[in-house]
Amino acid sequence: MMKDRSFILLIGVAALLAFAGCAPSPAEEPRTPMEQEAPPASSPEVPTSPLSPLLTPLAEFPAPVEGVTGEAPANLLEAILADAATRTGLARNALVVLQDEAVVWSDGSLGCPEPDMMYTQALVEGYHVIVQAGDRQLDYRASRSGFFKLCENPLPGGMGQAPEQKPDR
Repeated sequence: MMKDRSFILLIGVAALLAFAGCAPSPAEEPRTPMEQEAPPASSPEVPTSPLSPLLTPLAEFPAPVEGVTGEAPANLLEAILADAATRTGLARNALVVLQDEAVVWSDGSLGCPEPDMMYTQALVEGYHVIVQAGDRQLDYRASRSGFFKLCENPLPGGMGQAPEQKPDR
């Protein structure tokens, strides 16, 4: 009987503490502002204008920045250029690499999924290569292992991200 009363008393105290923890805290007393020191008399005030008369709007948009080049391995780039030459019927020297950039693709589709296909759901390090072939631009996606494919229907926003730079040690 004594143990039952102790147990009930213990549960009652625990419940009381739990309810007390949920109660709102008493209002804080308003704080009085601290006295501020006057600025030194030796520093003169400089008037500022909300608009600077030196800034003028640009008449034209800046020229677009060209893509990053030089990051894909040479043997991969040569294989991609050979494929582009075969597809377009153009000579190898008529092709121009506009971009070959190291990226990290969000999955095994390399940012270019095909219907009814399944892809690894892991980050894939690779390259994004764009080749100018006459009036066409060919969008190639590649993995670091050397696999590449021409992406004819890329996902909107399906571009890879630039890999994080690793600090030199």
